[in-house]
Amino acid sequence: MNSNKISFDFHGVINQRPQLIKSLATLALQHKCAVYIISGGPCDYIKNYLQQQQIPYTKIWCIYDFYEKKDLVEFLPNGEFHIDDELWDKAKGDYCRRNKISLHIDDSTVYGKYFTTPYAHFDARHNIMHLPQQDISLDLDAATIFAQIAEFLP
Repeated sequence: MNSNKISFDFHGVINQRPQLIKSLATLALQHKCAVYIISGGPCDYIKNYLQQQQIPYTKIWCIYDFYEKKDLVEFLPNGEFHIDDELWDKAKGDYCRRNKISLHIDDSTVYGKYFTTPYAHFDARHNIMHLPQQDISLDLDAATIFAQIAEFLP
């Protein structure tokens, strides 16, 4: 497999357009690109969803699970959890940098400022993906979208 790695966020990307992401992930794998799922988590929930939707991937990484292993998750009396906002916001960018991800696709504009990895803003509400210097309509077929994404892969 070559060194190209593409990553997709779960909440706001995969769960908003599962069939599109399934097609894009399949095309990426066919083109010898590793497919990472990078999300808030928890991983078990995301793994189950990906299996149910038959979305292929190479690896999953989740912020919640990462910080829980480091004992940096605060569990609140109401059953919710909290992780320091800055730790949470920069986690995906740090992971992509460490793992040499070629392109990350996410719905959040907050995380983008923590990325050195090329970052695509996935805007399902407006049917568009904003890449550096290019916008891609999400109304296009998966092959056309992937061809345009591939231009940003080294």
